[in-house]
Amino acid sequence: MASCSNGDYQTDPKSPANGAVNPVTPLDGSEFNWSGSEPLSMDINGSKWVADDVYFYLDTSGSNVLIASKVNSSVRLMLYLRDVWAGNVYSMEWQNYGRRAEFSDSTYIGEIFTSDRSNSGGLRISRNDTAVIEGKFYFKGISQNSKVVNIRNGYFKINKW
Repeated sequence: MASCSNGDYQTDPKSPANGAVNPVTPLDGSEFNWSGSEPLSMDINGSKWVADDVYFYLDTSGSNVLIASKVNSSVRLMLYLRDVWAGNVYSMEWQNYGRRAEFSDSTYIGEIFTSDRSNSGGLRISRNDTAVIEGKFYFKGISQNSKVVNIRNGYFKINKW
């Protein structure tokens, strides 16, 4: 009897996929218990990262789009958040819900890591009003070439305009 994990669980302890949240048992609201730095911070394969520059806009469908970057860093994060309200936990699976995360870093030239390729990730919105959007997130991003990046302890608090 053969079995295939599609790369979801890696036995190599140096793999960035190690430590990812099991997509079969995503976090519930009480498990989003970490803190972070404003305006946006996250752990990238275990290394802390804090954005210097964030940009927020509503697209034509009314979806919240957050783009974060850092001066002198090749890291860029985009969160596309359709239909999110405060006090709720959401999946980051694009196909079913129209929410996704994209991560890029010039270390991986030409590759974009997305939450929808891994069909995993979660988001908890704690505030979303006319002034501020705030929440916590995590996801395992997979590139078209099946490379993996693990984003944990994500946090954002962004003024809208």
